[in-house]
Amino acid sequence: MKTSHYLKKAGAVCMAAAMMTGCAGGSSGANGKTLTVGLNTGFNGIFSPLYYQTVYDDYVIEMVYQSMLSYDRDNQLQPELATEQPTISEDGSTLTFKLKKGVKFSDGSKLDADDVVLTFTAMADPSYTGRFSTYVDYLEGYKEYHEGDAETLSGVEKIDDYTVAFHLATPRIDAISQVGTFPIISNSQFKKYKKGDTKMFEDKASKPIGTGPYVLKNFQKDSAATFVKNDKFKAEDGEYQIDNVVMKICDTSTELQELQKGTVDLLPQADNADKVGTASLDKNLTYNNYASSSMQYFIYNCEAGATADPAVRQALTYAIDRQSFVDSYYSFSKGSKDVKKTQPGFVPVLMANPISSQLGDIITGKEKDDNMTYYDYDIEKAKQILDDAGWTVGSDGKREKDGQKLTVRMVSTKGKDQLDTILPMLEKAWGDELGVDFKTNLSEFNTMVATVQGDDTVNDWEVSYMGWQFSSGDDTGINLLCQTGQTDNTARLSDPDLDALLDTALHTTDQAASTAAYKEAYEKVSALCPYVAINGLSYYDLYNKKIKNLDTAALYDFVKALDKATIE
Repeated sequence: MKTSHYLKKAGAVCMAAAMMTGCAGGSSGANGKTLTVGLNTGFNGIFSPLYYQTVYDDYVIEMVYQSMLSYDRDNQLQPELATEQPTISEDGSTLTFKLKKGVKFSDGSKLDADDVVLTFTAMADPSYTGRFSTYVDYLEGYKEYHEGDAETLSGVEKIDDYTVAFHLATPRIDAISQVGTFPIISNSQFKKYKKGDTKMFEDKASKPIGTGPYVLKNFQKDSAATFVKNDKFKAEDGEYQIDNVVMKICDTSTELQELQKGTVDLLPQADNADKVGTASLDKNLTYNNYASSSMQYFIYNCEAGATADPAVRQALTYAIDRQSFVDSYYSFSKGSKDVKKTQPGFVPVLMANPISSQLGDIITGKEKDDNMTYYDYDIEKAKQILDDAGWTVGSDGKREKDGQKLTVRMVSTKGKDQLDTILPMLEKAWGDELGVDFKTNLSEFNTMVATVQGDDTVNDWEVSYMGWQFSSGDDTGINLLCQTGQTDNTARLSDPDLDALLDTALHTTDQAASTAAYKEAYEKVSALCPYVAINGLSYYDLYNKKIKNLDTAALYDFVKALDKATIE
């Protein structure tokens, strides 16, 4: 899974990227092989696979690092640093990977089993503060290493220099994708690592060293990141013909003009219908369209404030006219005939993985589930739920209960296009019709994220608007979002019965049993309503026709597609 960049901020100065790279931007560098990618949110600068949080930082990680397995254009796992798919023991408790020989990190050190062991050991360290401990907490020896005196993580075993075995203490339905797709860090870069000292990983988070096709050359948080070819990377014949890549921060109000002028070559993962429609009519531009693994959603604060009451969460959700929002924001007022045959957005049933190979049709609404709570817009039902829960309308027209006003404070990000459409809808439905004391606090992206995630700010908000990108075809992302104590459970939902269901679904090798448990868990999540899936997305990568062979898909973004892409 990946937290996303959808909450966009304005005001970035696009010229900074051109000054940094010594060219005018676009594909007009001296060798004609510079790709400039327009992004509309600044980087956090956390380019460590162990600690990153946002999609844009992950773009940098994808450019620099590789994993043992990687998704292809058909969303299927294929060997990357591994020579083949892992072998699996008869009882499913051991996965064994064989590594390619001759692979080097950009610092010249050789990839071997020690790098893999370090990567996963770091996440089990008692001093580790990142959010990926769930990638290792099911391995043998995790508790002994994380909480005890063990000096090694026994669940990751170096068999020989190019063979690594992962021993599972408990089964896990997504073990292959969890272990296989995690980027491998350099043991040489962190050769002084000792148990209890992961600070060195954090200190070097802005200095990534990987085995991938590019290296990070320059970086400015709100301007750009520039990449050059990794001279230690051995590309296959015809692959990675683009020498330089610039990821340039642009204002959402001008990014399309940048693309049309040629100062930007590519706008990835576009979902604004007006921009996509306009681009489809430009003879110099083209696009890729594909169903994405992303959703935009509301997070309710389930720990503090009025939204700690499940009835309030349900009522607010019934009072969101999601279909009208999608019809308004994601409809093409202009565009080519072909683009108008597509649909940028849709209303999902649940905040869960829409490309799940098992339950995706239920999540997207293609298949009906009689036990699911469907929140079709119904303002009268919303009022009745609040009435029944004791939230009564006071003399000022606002609801209250036990002396507490029904206040809902939304924290979100300045410059986000969708808010121009959805906020007036909420002010009318929640504020005027439902009697909610509705307030908004718009800030820059990182401030908003810190407010939602911070324990010291838990009393400062009731709802937030964010985006999430699922990074596999598994259903297991819901565990991160909804299980008690998970770092990504920003709603702070805690329900023991749901926790038990999610554990049952996750810790098995029986796909049918896992799917049945996840289906039941989804039904329970829909009733608890910690999140509201406002819309799912179909993405459009908009780019100059000079770019050829850029073939993208849900789990195969533009970074992955650089292997075959060329510039005329």
